[in-house]
Amino acid sequence: MRRARLEAGLTLAQVAGEDISRQAIHLVEMGKSRPSMATLEIIAKRTGRPLSSFLLADKAVQAQLTDGRVIELQRLCLEQEFLQALEFGVETLKMPLPPRTEAHIQQYVGQALVKLSRPDEALPHLERAQLLLVDQSDPWLAVECADWEACALYLKEDSRAQKAAEHALRLCRATKPRLPGTEARILEHLATIHVHSHSYERAITYYEEALAAAGSVRDLSRMGRTYHGLGIAYQNLGDLQRASEYTNKALALYTLERDKALIARGENELGLLLMRQGEVRRAEDLFHSALAHLSEAGIERARSHVLLSLGELKLAGGSFDEVIALAAEAVELAMRLDETLALSAAHQLGGVAASRSGRASQADAEFDAALRVLTDSGFDERLAECHATYAEILDLRGNAEAAGPHWREAAQLALKRDQSTASAVRSGEARRTAG
Repeated sequence: MRRARLEAGLTLAQVAGEDISRQAIHLVEMGKSRPSMATLEIIAKRTGRPLSSFLLADKAVQAQLTDGRVIELQRLCLEQEFLQALEFGVETLKMPLPPRTEAHIQQYVGQALVKLSRPDEALPHLERAQLLLVDQSDPWLAVECADWEACALYLKEDSRAQKAAEHALRLCRATKPRLPGTEARILEHLATIHVHSHSYERAITYYEEALAAAGSVRDLSRMGRTYHGLGIAYQNLGDLQRASEYTNKALALYTLERDKALIARGENELGLLLMRQGEVRRAEDLFHSALAHLSEAGIERARSHVLLSLGELKLAGGSFDEVIALAAEAVELAMRLDETLALSAAHQLGGVAASRSGRASQADAEFDAALRVLTDSGFDERLAECHATYAEILDLRGNAEAAGPHWREAAQLALKRDQSTASAVRSGEARRTAG
């Protein structure tokens, strides 16, 4: 990159312009910072080089790429041209291919589908790639397949995502040479999975491990997601000041990346934070902006979560009919997209609104639906919260007899969680001691 700048006869300031700081360009040239795609596009334009000239893979990975079709797919995915990557990959898969080449193509098609928020279509490709790898020695590709499978399961709100991500992390740590960037990415994914299962302390631990694994090289997109997750975790742990700092950092990085889906998620989280701080109007504006960004990006996944955030805001204002309508819209969307957590949360929100507006039968039906969704889903933390919320409603209704079993279920699930946490801590201490 430095050579490209010098050959173009440009100074750091000329490449940076008004879009990037000179220090940022210097860090990229020194290999101490990993630029975002937006930054790379600016550098490529100002140095007169094609973007692809800056997109070189890790040598260990590049050694595996002996087929020009694989290299082309890699380039398209790195340039975030996921629709083109999908079309090229699908057409390529119609041809007879050597097993190793097919495994690479299947992985990149799966990756593109995940990035396009189409996890149901991605999973068969990733599973096929892993099947092909049974007879092929390619540990780096195996890591990629396992990680993208975990991402697909996470998008589907499938509780198997955590085990898949843990499997990917084990594979990654067993590769030689180690791939710190890949390890950091998997740790960030694992942390995000814990955020969505409401295991906030574990999430923070994994995010901190991700930052440590990345070392001096900073992937701005991943840093944005990490700050976003830390913001959610600290908000739910009651540290609103730290949550606000991390969420604003995340939103700033998302804006630089020009990724509307990520911007929408950041706006949703900042809106929730502002709502907790009493800034209702600003929060509502952010929720509507998030919905608009998702519509512009053509993405339906995550929309249900923003609808639920807006519903929570309306609930606090006592607009119960609006809450019930928003919850019903979220239910329909979550059912169609098979989003377990959004579906259960929508039923639960509708149940709370129905209860507060004196519609006891409707509240019972909504909580019954929420509990059915969560039972045996693997999301024990969410199930415990649902039992506890319903128990409180039944107690307020004066029905202590009906509330009792729900309090007991919540307590048993909490005990199971605490035992699991203690086991995980002991396992982590054993790993550190062995290391």
